[in-house]
Amino acid sequence: MDADKRKSERRAISLAIELLYPSGDTQTVHTRDISDGGLFLIMEKLKQPIIGECVKVSIMDNNSDTVLPSNDAVVVRQSPDGIGLAFIEMDLDE
Repeated sequence: MDADKRKSERRAISLAIELLYPSGDTQTVHTRDISDGGLFLIMEKLKQPIIGECVKVSIMDNNSDTVLPSNDAVVVRQSPDGIGLAFIEMDLDE
């Protein structure tokens, strides 16, 4: 069995996420877990972006139906029940 290669501890949590594709299309999905480095989104196989595709993820505030600031992420894993995303770190000094 492979050792877990994650740098950050995963926390099981279900959050509503707005997923924004480069085409401008959006999709609302839910998280299975989240860590400092990324998250796993539960979604049907037919609606999954491909590995290597960059997307924007925004947590939706269920109390006010607003979308919180977004993070850029890249698809790093696919499975029948969803996708794994890694957050893309941006250097704001550049």
